[in-house]
Amino acid sequence: MKRITIFLVLTITTSFSLTAQQTYVPDDNFEARLIDLGYDTVLDDYVATANIEGITELVIDDTEISDLTGIENFTALVNLNCSYNLLTDIDISNNTALTHLYCDNNQLTSVDLSANIALTHLYCDNNQLTSLDLSLNTALTRLFCRNNQFTSLDLSANTALTHLYCADNQFTSLDLSANTALGVLSCANNQLTSLDVSNNTALTHLDCPSNQLTVLDVKNGTNTSITSFNATSNPNLTCIFVDDIVYSTTNWTEIDAASTFVATQAECDAIMTYVPDDNFEQALIDLGYDIGALDDYVPTANIENITNLEIIGKNILDLTGIEDFVALVDLNCAFNFLTDIDVSNNLALTHLNFVSNQLVSLDLSLNTALTSLNCRNNQLTSLNLSFNTSLQFLHCENNQITSLDLSLNIALIELHSENNQLITLDVRNGNYSNFLVFNTIENPDLTCIFVDDAAYSTANWTEIDAASTFVETAAECDALGINDFVNSSFKIYPNPVKDSFSIQTSLDITAIEIVDVFGKLVKTANTTNAISLSQLHAGVYFVRIHTLKGVGTQRIIKQ
Repeated sequence: MKRITIFLVLTITTSFSLTAQQTYVPDDNFEARLIDLGYDTVLDDYVATANIEGITELVIDDTEISDLTGIENFTALVNLNCSYNLLTDIDISNNTALTHLYCDNNQLTSVDLSANIALTHLYCDNNQLTSLDLSLNTALTRLFCRNNQFTSLDLSANTALTHLYCADNQFTSLDLSANTALGVLSCANNQLTSLDVSNNTALTHLDCPSNQLTVLDVKNGTNTSITSFNATSNPNLTCIFVDDIVYSTTNWTEIDAASTFVATQAECDAIMTYVPDDNFEQALIDLGYDIGALDDYVPTANIENITNLEIIGKNILDLTGIEDFVALVDLNCAFNFLTDIDVSNNLALTHLNFVSNQLVSLDLSLNTALTSLNCRNNQLTSLNLSFNTSLQFLHCENNQITSLDLSLNIALIELHSENNQLITLDVRNGNYSNFLVFNTIENPDLTCIFVDDAAYSTANWTEIDAASTFVETAAECDALGINDFVNSSFKIYPNPVKDSFSIQTSLDITAIEIVDVFGKLVKTANTTNAISLSQLHAGVYFVRIHTLKGVGTQRIIKQ
């Protein structure tokens, strides 16, 4: 029994000794490479530990290795190159002396570097990494992590970093404020919307093309040290903040046409368009004229050449910013919630459509090229189109317009003015025979429609109310004998009028209007006493009085 016991003990001891002296290397391609390097002799899944534990450099790239088991016993390893293999995992937690790691062009999804605090160079390009914890690798100076799947990377602890190559990922932001030693930055082909390197005073190379940058701040005080600069393919990058505009313009030519070097925010604001309505800006983002998060600004260069803009039903309240669409020809902003619209800067406009908004006034005096206006379903009370002599098509139905003078619109061929509150309408523009559509129905107070040829209009323009009559002059309108009872029930004094007049009547008055001899509304009043005419020129006018009994008209003379 004693011999048997001694024999068993000796057997166990011998087995332990053999295991301790051998390193398990199950990947044949890995072991074959070690044989080629002279660290092993026979392909048997084992390598003598004594042969590898003192090795400081190991190059095993491009050998189709899929398993690096055994690397843990290379305890003295300083430089490891396992690039261009088939690795999906790598455990280098025992290689604490490692300073250089080349594991690029594999299939790695994660790398644990927490034990490798001596690491200075890391090359992990062309893998499938989504995250990388470098918080303990404070000695790191060079990081190559191109073509992975990173969306973010915390480099705040890596203050020694001098080279960063992180192109071809999915970074949306990159905080480099702590990396003041950074000299080379390559972050092309990501999704960065802003980049601030103003704290990176050691920078000599900046490569950031093919992102979604809207702002780039390179104002670091040492711009003259930057010998390589590329910010192309960032179509929404309007402002690049720099130390010296002249220097940058001369030396940094790889920028987009839309980009401008500026030194201050004020200079940047001058080339940006303010768009305070988020729904308007979002519509522009959807159309590709803006990019990134809502920030109330759109690059002017992206919109100043746009000729057609369609933003229908976008819940827009404010169209501020439209003024910089200076080339705009066709604007369709129907079915929104606009109460005002300023198109005074859009001088090329020929087609304007803002159907179903909430506009109460409209100034088109500068839009002399306008040929089509569709403003139906708003709250307009007046519409001055005297400057729009090229206008051909007018839709202004379903508003509250009381007077409409189209006598200067000599190109007009289509009029829709139904369902307003028209009292006067003048269409004496000489183009009556070319009209295709004429519709003024549902304007119950529209008695006289002034036209060039009453007989022609009566025969051809039938879409009018029963109370409406085509006339050619004010005298013809007066001769219609409008409600003699009402006319005899009020008195105007004094007449002639020097400054103001009053109305004496026992009837309930609902509206008072003063029109000129052409039927154009020039004033309204809401009182019967001291109605001022001081702002009117001397001449003949007509006072139109609306009562519950009907409408009466009386001529007055302004001295």
